[in-house]
Amino acid sequence: MEMSLLEAAKIPPTPAAGGAGSNRRSRLVSARCSAGRRRLVWLPLVALALATTGCGPKLPTRAQVTGKVMYHGKPLEFGTLMFQPDRGWPARGTIQPDGTFQMSTYGDNDGALVAHHRVRIMCYEKQRPGTVVDVDVPEEGLGKSLIPPKYANVDTSGLTVDVKPTNEPIVFELTD
Repeated sequence: MEMSLLEAAKIPPTPAAGGAGSNRRSRLVSARCSAGRRRLVWLPLVALALATTGCGPKLPTRAQVTGKVMYHGKPLEFGTLMFQPDRGWPARGTIQPDGTFQMSTYGDNDGALVAHHRVRIMCYEKQRPGTVVDVDVPEEGLGKSLIPPKYANVDTSGLTVDVKPTNEPIVFELTD
């Protein structure tokens, strides 16, 4: 006969030591505790299986994208890039002093979505490394663009890139 733990706790012990009621209750409590311990052994295994298979949404396929930005035949020394796919999250990159960049979408240097992208490149006075921006004067903005302003918009830059599963470094040659 199955009994709940609560029902087993209600069985009064017999006055005599080792009486039937006392022994019956201790066996039921012991059996319940053993079953609980067996369940606890499986709990970490189930949690591990769920953690390794992943329960969240799968992120779209990304590929490493690196390259260089040139302006007037010289590396652009600072600025930012954005790759905007037709659908999905854009990738961003920071231009290094030697003109190189590496794209990131969801995390640092995780690449860009495998897709067709329109590109924008920005290089403003206030983006120069070491420049102090007065946050109390928001109308100052980023200052003057150091490259033609058309490059700051994906609709006017004329720059596109097709990101494939594997990519050679991309070189953007900016002109006036």
